[in-house]
Order: sequence, then C-alpha cells, then structure tokens
Amino acid sequence: MRANDKLKDSATETISPSLATGSCRFSLQVATGTLCFVLALLFYYGAVLRIEFNRTGLLDLDPYPDAVEYFAQADSMLKDGVAVIQIGYDKLPSRYPPGYPLLMLPWLKLLPHNEILAPFRTNETIGLLLLISGFVFYVGIGRPLAAGLASLLLATQPAFISFSRSSISDLSGGAAIVVAFALVYLGLAWRRRWLIYCAAIILGLSLCIRPQLLFMAPLLIAMALFPANVSWTKWFMHCCLALAVFAIAASPYFVLNTLEFGDPLKTGYEFWVPTLADKQAAFSLHNVPRQGGMIWSEITASWDQFRVANLFGTGTYVVPAFIFLSALGLAFVRVRRFEISAFLAGIVYIMATVTYTYVEGRFYIPVFFLWVPLAVLPSEWAVGQALKRRLSIWNVGVLALFLLSCIGYPSQSGFTPQGGRSQAWDALHYANVNGKSPRYEAQKEFSRIFRDAPGIVLSDIDPAYLNVLLPKPFVAAPIDDSHQYGYSRLWHYGKAEAIQLVANGVSRATPVYALLLSSKDVPISGRIVHQDIKRLPVIQGYSWKRSNRTGTAAVIMTLIKDAPAPNLEPTFYSME
Repeated sequence: MRANDKLKDSATETISPSLATGSCRFSLQVATGTLCFVLALLFYYGAVLRIEFNRTGLLDLDPYPDAVEYFAQADSMLKDGVAVIQIGYDKLPSRYPPGYPLLMLPWLKLLPHNEILAPFRTNETIGLLLLISGFVFYVGIGRPLAAGLASLLLATQPAFISFSRSSISDLSGGAAIVVAFALVYLGLAWRRRWLIYCAAIILGLSLCIRPQLLFMAPLLIAMALFPANVSWTKWFMHCCLALAVFAIAASPYFVLNTLEFGDPLKTGYEFWVPTLADKQAAFSLHNVPRQGGMIWSEITASWDQFRVANLFGTGTYVVPAFIFLSALGLAFVRVRRFEISAFLAGIVYIMATVTYTYVEGRFYIPVFFLWVPLAVLPSEWAVGQALKRRLSIWNVGVLALFLLSCIGYPSQSGFTPQGGRSQAWDALHYANVNGKSPRYEAQKEFSRIFRDAPGIVLSDIDPAYLNVLLPKPFVAAPIDDSHQYGYSRLWHYGKAEAIQLVANGVSRATPVYALLLSSKDVPISGRIVHQDIKRLPVIQGYSWKRSNRTGTAAVIMTLIKDAPAPNLEPTFYSME
C-alpha cells in the first residue's frame, strides 16, 4: 500500500502539476507562477512600455536602411496600397519584404499625427502579446508554475527587451516562430491536425517577415509523426496537404518577388546591392568560423564589436547563465514526437544561419526565444523542490542559474562594452536616457517653418525617411551621389540627377530647399561646413541662402533668384 502511494506521488510530480489540483502544493505553485508573471509584466513596463521615445535618439530610425525602409513601406501601403519607398519623385522597391510593415498598419491608422511611433508601438504590442500568450499557453497545459517562470525568463532576456523597443522586424519574426511551435505542440498533444495546419500557414506567411525563417519548415514533419491510427493513404495525404498549405501560405513572398524583380528567388538586395550577390554566396562553410567567433563571444560575454542591439539596448543578446540553464534543460527533455520535429527544425535553422554570410546575433533571435522552454524545465523542477522545502546542492545551483538569468549577471553593456553588468538593471535605466533624434528634430523644424511653401528638399538625411514625414507635396532627394542607394545597376541618382531635379523645380517656380545636418549632426560655431555648401547643385542665376529661422543643429538653405545687376551705363540728355 505504501509503495502504491509513492508511485502515485511520483506520477503526480512528473506528469503534470494539474493532477494535484486543490492541494496546498498546487495552490502554492499557482501563486508563485502568478507572482512571476506579474513581475514579468512590471519589468516589461519599466524597461519597454514607459520609454518616452521623444527623449531618445530612436526616432532617427536606425539602423539604416532597415528601419527606414520598413517604415516607408508601411506608409506607402496605407496611403497608396503599394509597398514602395520614395526617392525624389521615383517610387522604388525596398530591400525587405512587406510582412513587418503590414503589421504596422493598425498603429499608423491610430497615430495619424505621430506616425513615427508606429514601428515602436508595433513591437511593443508584439512583445506584450508574446508574454501574455506564453503564460496562457503553459496555464492551458496545466503547468501554472512553468507559466510564470517562462514569462519571467522571456521578459528578462536582453534580446527580447531590446527588440521590443526596436523599429525592425526581428521580434515579429521570432514571435511567428514561437506561435508555430506552440501550435504544433498542441496539435500533437491534443491530436488536432488543424492546429498543425495553422502552424504551416504561420510558417509560410513568416517568409514575408524574414525569408530566413524558411529553414524552420522541418517543424512540419510533425504531421508525419501525428499519433493516429489511420490508413497509409490518409497519412500520406495529410503529409502532402501540410506541405501544400505551407507552400500556398509562402507563395505571396515568391509572387511579389516575381512581379517586382522577374524571379521568385530575387529580392530587393539584388536590385540595390547586386555587387554583394556577385562577390559571394549567401551560404558557405567559409562563414562558419566568423559565426562561431560571434557565438563564442556571446557565451563568454566577451564581445567587442558594435552591433544592432546597441541601438535599442545594452548590446547583449543572451547572458551566459541563460545559455547554461537552457543547456541544462536538455537533460530534462523527454524525446517524443514534438521534440523530434522541434529539434530538427532548430538544428536546420542553426546550420543555415552559421553558414550565412552576414554575421549578426539578431538572426538567432528565434532560437533564443525557443530556448526559454528548455530553460523552464530545470527551473520548474528546482522551484518546485524549493516550494516542497526539499533543497539540495543541485536545485540550489539551478535556482542560482535562474536568478542570474533573470538579472542578467554577469554580462556586458554598452559600446565600448563594460563587463560585470546586470542586464535587468541596465534595461530599467535605459528609459531614463535623455537625448534627441537629430534627423527627426531637423525635419520637424523644417516642416514647422516651411509647411505653407511646399517644394523640393535636397538633404543628407535619408530621402525615404523624409518623404514619409514631410508634409505633402514636399519631395525629398539626396544632394548628390553620396547616399545609401548608390549601388544599384537599375536606378541611379547622382549630381547630374540632382541638378536636373532642381532645374525642373525652378522652371515650374517650385521652391527648392536644402536641409543639412552639418558635420554629422555636430554644429561647428553655428556655421555650415564649407564642403557641405560645395555639394549643393549650382544653378545659373540662382544662389543658396541660409535661413536664420532654425534653432537646431540642422542647416536650412533656400535657393533664391539672383537680383539683376544695376545698370551703370551713363545716360545722355540732349539740350534744346
């Protein structure tokens, strides 16, 4: 009898906490999980939601050209129904697919007079929904303690926090993968094929956010592993149908490429930067050492290069304690149908990424998010043991790793990176960083001064950025051939095109302006740098005059017609 009681207790502990519903132990787990979830939400509010973006430099929409082109595409879709960027009067394709800009549209509609915030509000919303849905997912499968621990681990991940306050697509791509994995898990656990079909749809559509997510498609092998006693023919039909659903969902990405570039495998990169495609293959084993060096620097908290994560946070993606905790979670994994499909997808994605020519930690963000369920396994065990007052050196060690993961210590922050930092502390204090966005402040002041006299604006600020923010019918273009879009073989803009643009404006009596950030946003005794003046087009009979109405580091100049020279010839009068 006593042996049977022990067996029941063991089953209760290993299968699901929900079997102990109504007991004091389960109530304590629910309370602990709920407390962790509340802490996660409070931390997310402090590190992300309370940021006043007008007090930061984020409104410049770095990194260029990623954030600018996403924003410009969203604005174009809302106003014209086409995902393009504008340079001068030309409407041109973007380097990037339109999936993330499509997610911005609700916020663009809600923020008609402050649309620059749309990219940030979009990612803030995605991050919050990811936290809430993760908690609900674990509660739904009867693991309330794991629900709270997962929320807290996710909320304190540096990559999650940094990219929840970003203006680029990495968070939305990672969120799509997390949702797809969750649907496959539930589909296998509840024996509902339609959930796996939903995962196939999300995986297919995610290519319009980040094409690299194609390498997560092996997750769909779950349909072949589906636990059901059906005929071989029906099993094969479902496998083929899952692939067909994925292909149909992914087809918009390839159709758009075909319509825009004439080839389903060509992207905006071939349009704007064809030399990169000519020089090197996108995937090569020669890239593995560089990728491996970046991964090792993350594991050892010894990175020393400026990275995209520095723009939105501390520069760190994951901390060593979280990596070790996730690795420890492998010992708790029971290899079942879901685990087979999940590990296959993750391994294929990692193998593709480590051979990719661009070395960037943010490309691993979907993997970082998927490590959270691994890290939860030992954390749930250790906290559960602590709640039962069963302490040992092993669960104390796991608890220590969990706490170090949540506070993000030890790690590096900033650039040049400083060691011995706590990511949680730095994330909470990021919201207090004062500063302005020079590009945003310059265009805002220009709009205030010249709103009633629309015309052509030549600027060293990204023209796609200005063409979204300046009032219509202002048209922005580069000053000369020194700009981000100078590598295309199919579209060219240089000094000759700038002169032609200005000449056409003059011939139609359209005002022409120059908006400059002198010496890279640093004013020099209030005087414009001489080489910036020399860059402006020279039009016979016209000259550039500086406006004295600006109060920022920006320099605004207006093209004005030269006054006619006075007639100095002597006049003779006849005397009668």
